[in-house]
Amino acid sequence: MKKILFLLGVFLFGAILFAQSDDDLFGGSDDFISSDFDDDLFGSSDDDLFGDDGIDEVTEVTAKSDLSKGLLFENGSIKIGGNFATKIGTSTTLYADDDKSFGDNIKDTKITPDVGAYITVDARPNQDLRMYSKFGFRYPFSSKAASKATTSAQDFLGKTYYNTDVTTTITDWIYLKELFTDFSIADRVFFRFGLHTVTWGAGYFFSPVSDIINTSSIDPEDTDAQVDGCFNLRTQITFPNSQNCLWLYVLPAFDYAKNTAFAGKFDLVLGGWELGFGGYYKYKAAPKVTLTATGAIRKISLFGEAVGQFGSDREWNEDTDKTFIFRATAGFMYNWKTPSITLVGQYYYDGNNFSMETMADMMYLAKNPLYIKEDLTKGHNIALALNFGRIFGTTDLTATVFGMINFGKEDLPDQVTSVLAEYGAASFINAGTFSAMLNYTPVKTITMGIGPYITFADWDNAPVVSLKLSFTLGGGKF
Repeated sequence: MKKILFLLGVFLFGAILFAQSDDDLFGGSDDFISSDFDDDLFGSSDDDLFGDDGIDEVTEVTAKSDLSKGLLFENGSIKIGGNFATKIGTSTTLYADDDKSFGDNIKDTKITPDVGAYITVDARPNQDLRMYSKFGFRYPFSSKAASKATTSAQDFLGKTYYNTDVTTTITDWIYLKELFTDFSIADRVFFRFGLHTVTWGAGYFFSPVSDIINTSSIDPEDTDAQVDGCFNLRTQITFPNSQNCLWLYVLPAFDYAKNTAFAGKFDLVLGGWELGFGGYYKYKAAPKVTLTATGAIRKISLFGEAVGQFGSDREWNEDTDKTFIFRATAGFMYNWKTPSITLVGQYYYDGNNFSMETMADMMYLAKNPLYIKEDLTKGHNIALALNFGRIFGTTDLTATVFGMINFGKEDLPDQVTSVLAEYGAASFINAGTFSAMLNYTPVKTITMGIGPYITFADWDNAPVVSLKLSFTLGGGKF
C-alpha cells in the first residue's frame, strides 16, 4: 500500500503540468477541444479525411435570414438549429501484399455514401433555466456492415458473450445525442442534469481523462465528431473574484444504487495556464486521479493530461491483485495565419495491462466492448495533422496531411480485427496510418477530394496503399 501511495505522490507531482476545465454552463453542446483552441481547425478542408461520420456538431445557431425569424426557427427564447451533410466516397486498393491484380482491385472498389443530420432545440424560458436536446439522423447505409460484424463476433466469441447493445447503436438511424437541462442557484452554483458529453480533457487526438466518464473516445481521424456522453448530474461552484471553480459529478446507475459513480475536478487559473485536479470513484471499479493543463508559450498552444489509477476495472471485478496503471499525453498546436497553415501534434502513452492472450480475455472484451480502444492504444502513440487552408492563394484549394503510429500494439486474431474494422475502428487496429487529401471547392455547396491512404497492420510487413475519393454535395448548418 505504501508503494502505491508513493507512486501516486510521484504522479501528482510529476504531472502537474497537465490540466483543462469543463465547458461553460451555458456554452451549448460540449466539445472535446478546449475553447483556448480553434474549433474550426479543419474548417476549410474535407472532413472525409478524418472519417465517414459526415456530421459536424452544432453548438448553437443564431437566426440570420428572414426565414429564420419565423416561428419555426425562433419563438421567443426557443431556437432550433442543426446540420445536414450528404457525402459519398470511394476507396480503391493500389497496392497490397496479396495475389490480387490491379484489375481485381478496381472491381473491388468500395463506395461509402453517407447522409446524416443533427437537429438541436435550445429553449431558455428565463435567464436561470435552459433546456437543450440534440437528435441525430442517419440513413442506415451501415446496417449491412453491422449485421456482418455481429455475425462474425458471435461466430468467434459465442452468442452468450457478445454484447448486442453495440449493434443497436449502429443500426438505429434515429438516435439521441444529448438531452439535458441547465439551472442555477443565486448565480453561484450551476447545475446540468441529463445526457451530455463531459469535456474533462484537453487532448486533441487522444483524451484519457475524458474517456473516464464519456462512453466513447475521440476518433483521431475524425476529431470534429462529438463523442458520446453519459447521463449525469453536474454541479459547478464558482469562487468569488476568481476564475477558479469546482466541478462535481454524480453518474447514477440504471440498476443498483451501489453502482452509482462519483467524480470531481478543481480548476485553477494561474496566469495564462489553467490546471485541473480530478478524481473518480465507482464501486468495484478502479479509482482514478487526473491532472490536466492548457496554456501557451509564445504562439504555441500546449495541452496535456495524466491519469493514475489503482488497478484495472477487470482486476476489481474479478477481485485479483491490483496493479498501478499510468496514462499521460501532451500535445501542441501552432497556427500560421499567413499562409493559413495549422499544425497539431500529440503524444500519448497508455500503460494499461489488458491483454487478449486467452479465450477468457476475448470473452471479457466481448462483454465489455468499451475496453476495445483502451487496449488498442496500449504503449506509445503519436498523431500529427497538418492543414493547409489556402493553396496558391485561394481557399478553393485546401489540403490536409494526417499520420498516426503506435508502438506496443498487440497482434489481434483475424476475427477480432475484422469485427473492429466493420465498426469503423480501423485507425486503432493499424500500427500506422498515413493519409493526405487535396480538396477542391468549385462552389460553396460542392467539395471534391482525392488522396492516398496508407496503413501498416504491423511494422514487419508491407503496407496497404489505397486511393480515396470524396464528394460533399450540398448540406450545411442552419
